[in-house]
Amino acid sequence: MFKESDMEALKVIECLKSTGMPIKEIKNFIDWCTDGDSTLQQRYDMFMERKATVESQLEELNKTMDLIKHKCWYYKTALEAGTEDIHKNEKIEIPFN
Repeated sequence: MFKESDMEALKVIECLKSTGMPIKEIKNFIDWCTDGDSTLQQRYDMFMERKATVESQLEELNKTMDLIKHKCWYYKTALEAGTEDIHKNEKIEIPFN
């Protein structure tokens, strides 16, 4: 049987994993938790780094979504017109990362 605290720990581990954090670093975090209050600063710093990483990932995903939305519009309007020629004279800037 798992305790509620075990389930919460698994949620945090899954969260860290989903940010791309390597297993070795997740293990360091678990060790810090076991070490107690003396590692509060390390844990805080780690989560601030994860926050910055996720913010960067979100920014990149938003750029990707913008391009996908544009392409959905592009093909929808081309389908409605029966040709891509309706977009022939458009100047489209696609940002590259």
